[in-house]
Amino acid sequence: MRSSRSRPGLKRKNKDQKLIQIKKIFLGAIYVSVLSSIGIFGYLIYLSRNIPSLEQMINPVYDLPTQMYDRDNNLIREFYTKRRVLIRFDQVPDVVTKALIAIEDNRFYDHFGIDPLRILKALWIDITTGSFAQGGSTLTQQTAKNFLLTRDKKITRKIKEMILALKIESRFTKNQILELYLNRTNYGHGLYGIQAAARGYFGKGVEELTLPEAALLAGIPQAPSRLAPTASIERATRKRNLVLRKMADNGYITTEESLRAQLTPIELKLNTRIDYNETSYYAEHVRRYIYKKYGQAQLYRGGLKVYTAMDLDKQVYAQNALHRGLIEHDRRQGYRGPQKNILKDVDSELALNLFSDEKGWDSDEYRILDDEIKSMARQLFNEKIGTATQDNKFILGGNVLGVVIEVDRKQAVVNLGEFQGTLRLEAMKWARPVDFKNKRSWKNTLKDFNEILKIGDVIELEIIDYDNDNQEFILTLTQKPIANGAVFAMDPHTGYVLAMSGGFDYRDSEFNRAIQGKRQTGSIFKAIVYSLALESSYTAASMLNDSPFVGEGEEKYKPKNYSKSYTGKMSFRNALVASKNIPSIWLTKELGTDAVIKHARKMGITGHLAEGELGIVLGSSSLTLEEMTRTFSIFANGGKLVEPVYITKIEDRDGNILEEQTEIKTKQVLSEETAFLMTDILQEVVTRGTGWRAKAINRPSAGKTGSTDDYADAWYMGYIPQLIAGVYVGFDKNKHTLGDNETGSRAALPIWVDFMKNSIAAMPIRPYSQPDGVSMVRIATESGLLDCNQGGKTRFEYFRSGTEPTQCHRNQPDLAIQPEDNGENRDSGESAPEPIEEL
Repeated sequence: MRSSRSRPGLKRKNKDQKLIQIKKIFLGAIYVSVLSSIGIFGYLIYLSRNIPSLEQMINPVYDLPTQMYDRDNNLIREFYTKRRVLIRFDQVPDVVTKALIAIEDNRFYDHFGIDPLRILKALWIDITTGSFAQGGSTLTQQTAKNFLLTRDKKITRKIKEMILALKIESRFTKNQILELYLNRTNYGHGLYGIQAAARGYFGKGVEELTLPEAALLAGIPQAPSRLAPTASIERATRKRNLVLRKMADNGYITTEESLRAQLTPIELKLNTRIDYNETSYYAEHVRRYIYKKYGQAQLYRGGLKVYTAMDLDKQVYAQNALHRGLIEHDRRQGYRGPQKNILKDVDSELALNLFSDEKGWDSDEYRILDDEIKSMARQLFNEKIGTATQDNKFILGGNVLGVVIEVDRKQAVVNLGEFQGTLRLEAMKWARPVDFKNKRSWKNTLKDFNEILKIGDVIELEIIDYDNDNQEFILTLTQKPIANGAVFAMDPHTGYVLAMSGGFDYRDSEFNRAIQGKRQTGSIFKAIVYSLALESSYTAASMLNDSPFVGEGEEKYKPKNYSKSYTGKMSFRNALVASKNIPSIWLTKELGTDAVIKHARKMGITGHLAEGELGIVLGSSSLTLEEMTRTFSIFANGGKLVEPVYITKIEDRDGNILEEQTEIKTKQVLSEETAFLMTDILQEVVTRGTGWRAKAINRPSAGKTGSTDDYADAWYMGYIPQLIAGVYVGFDKNKHTLGDNETGSRAALPIWVDFMKNSIAAMPIRPYSQPDGVSMVRIATESGLLDCNQGGKTRFEYFRSGTEPTQCHRNQPDLAIQPEDNGENRDSGESAPEPIEEL
């Protein structure tokens, strides 16, 4: 009875103990929660105090490219590590923002910077996969990360990202956040920001993007190195199609529009503005200047705007003229042969001993080989054809590699891989075996393809046309020139460098032959010496000594005229027009080499000039094309030396002017009269001298040719009143002849003509201004004295006022040692035969 009465009390006691335990647990949980909350709150306060300021977003400073413009504000080149073009949100079309929101954050306009649903989903995936691969970031969070945080996938960084997102949402509107995102984001291929991506991939502004293009760009930022179309067109297409499906799911476009856009092929337009190779030498010269003066950071990230003196049209004309001229020169020397012969490789690998360099593949011996060996040889031959031609792209005017499979006298058949082509002898007369010693003539043109080609030869070809009837390409042999050159053109009055090409192909050689290459100048240096003489006591009618010269000393310097003949005396004018060596040597001796060097320095020559060397007048000194063009510009600019100008203005990213060319820097180094007299003589170099090819531009011009020993270097300097251009052709290394009779007139002048014809087409024809201090007098040709109606040959000559002859010519036999046959009667209307250029 007692035990039964005690059970209810025991139950109450157990119940009380359980309540006490629950209470303890509850209080403990509250205690832990409070402590945890305090800890978490404290940690959040700590993180919030150590997160970056929003200042970088309020006043963003982007890495911007330095942009280079020509004189007409055409964008020529950008220098950057990150190519970015800024854009306002109101310039971004709806299709771009809808594509972005659909793939990145479809609740962007509904959340407050953080999307709890996305976070929970990402957290669940991270827990189940055991990684932190899922970020769950909103566009606001991504913007915070892009501007203010690293890209490490750490919990600390993620929390900071959320805090920043809340701050950003309280400070910026949704559209402002999108603008920040679109300008900051990496779109691959070195492109940052949506505008740069639109231009870089599609060659258009963001406002012109189509639905498929906008969807493609929206998909790139998640993994730019993998999803950029330049990295993988397949992955980019799959991602684009996913964006399009998301857009349809969210109601931004219809299902039909999505499907139609998914079927649209991706068409990229990379670098469609300019062929960079045409402007590379000029741009590199500008880049080096900026790098040296402003530093690497400003050059590649500072957003400078560099305005240059370049005339883009003339720059393209210069590069193309040089390109064509060097190819023409190269063809005059003949064909240098195939790259290799794959039958030789087959023979070597199978140890057949059927190939010789002289005779090629022995077909007779091949026929008697075992069928199995022949099968192996054919298979290997076909494999090597495939390897040789695998990179071919079939574009009219483009270059491809081919393998010769048939050769006869007038035709060769070439395997191009997917296609076949034909070479025809009538279009290949130039391709004689290479010969630098004998100039090309009808006697030594190519008459049989067997002279240069063998079956199995791998050759470079240009696609000329396509024969639909025979379903094959019409081809011509081509080869990259081994000689090189440069073109330098400027306005002689302002010094603005309008065009500069430093070589055949910048991709092969960055060496700028216009400003870095120092080469012997040949006869163009004579103009400097003759201008000194005119500044002294000489006139254009002075008689110069044209008798053999023997120098003093043990070496006995014995220069010669190219013709190895002498006239005894010849006029100053004719000596320069015909580029005679001996009268020039005697003239230099009379003037003194010290005076010549001093005068050359005054005229802008900065390179090394050998003291005491009479051969200086023949161009023994090595100088640059830039300084020789600048010197010749003195004659076109009334005796004034002007400094070459490449850059006219530089602005920083905010439009502040860092430097600007506000005045033309000139210095009077010759009298205006001497400059005019030199120009008049140099015009005759064109009308009846070594520069006769310049008449092809169909307007008056003045110029001077130059060549060096063994035809190693060829020059031409020529100008009209508004434009001067210089051309150099030669080899970079070693003393190598350009070829038989490849003078300045032959190798360099045609390039000048090509450039000038295009450059001056829209320019008015202007005369050279005659100064008041110049008068014209009729003189006797054989003596240079006044014509006093004594009979004989006469001509008009220009003189500086006060230097005209005062003595009358008398017809006496001793005054005319040998008559000059240089077409001196300027009134006769007769043209002299083509003269031989002197070295």
